[in-house]
Formats: sequence, structure tokens, C-alpha cells
Amino acid sequence: MKIVINNDWGQISKESAALRTDPKFIEDVETGRFVGRVMGTYAETLRVVEIPDEATDYMVVEYDGVEGVIYVVDGKMHYTPKDNEITRIFVDKTQK
Repeated sequence: MKIVINNDWGQISKESAALRTDPKFIEDVETGRFVGRVMGTYAETLRVVEIPDEATDYMVVEYDGVEGVIYVVDGKMHYTPKDNEITRIFVDKTQK
């Protein structure tokens, strides 16, 4: 599954947030036809992250505007940070 997130400081617009998983919007961001909106004194900088199709749950998280995605696969939580490197952040040791 692909999700559009904000890759820079400053908040993402409501319009972009509403289109996070829309295939056409994702295509526009990936091809560079749409890269973000200028809002006041800052601009959102959008990028597409991909999480595994077998993810059972996900949540977009934000730190001062920069977003990432936390998702669950096989009972383990993973995180896509700003550089898009997938990092495991939690493992339930009771799961095998």
C-alpha cells in the first residue's frame, strides 16, 4: 500500500491529508506533477512511502510537521522515517 506523507517541517494541508491513499494523487506525487502546497510561510513537501500489503494496521505520525508511518506486520510494529529506510521499532517477544 502506498501513502502520501509530508517530508518536511510545517503541517500538511487538509486537502493533501484527505488524498493520502488516492491512487491518482499518489501517481501525481510520484511523477512530480504535484509536489506540495505553499501555506503561509512554509510549504509541504510530499513523498510517497510504501508499506507491505500484509500490514494489518497503520497510522501516520507527525513530529513538528515531518510525518512517518507506523504499521503492523505479524504482530510487529515498524516505522518509515523521513529517509524512507524501514526500521523495526518494537518486537513483541511473546509472538513467534
